[in-house]
Amino acid sequence: MENMIYDIISWVGLTLCIGAFFIKEVFWLRLATLIGCSLLFIYYSHIAIPQGVISNLLVLLINAYYLLRVASA
Repeated sequence: MENMIYDIISWVGLTLCIGAFFIKEVFWLRLATLIGCSLLFIYYSHIAIPQGVISNLLVLLINAYYLLRVASA
């Protein structure tokens, strides 16, 4: 059952990240990517794939930085 939950998390995260390519407004694009990469980060941490953890963490941090920068401006 636990593996099924992580599989659902990965599919939702992947769907959000791929769906972000169709979003035209930058704020919503970054938010969708932030949520998607967060879910993929959780999934890759669970299955212990360092490349997935590092790449999703970097994208997550970049998007969080720009979202916070826009929010404070």
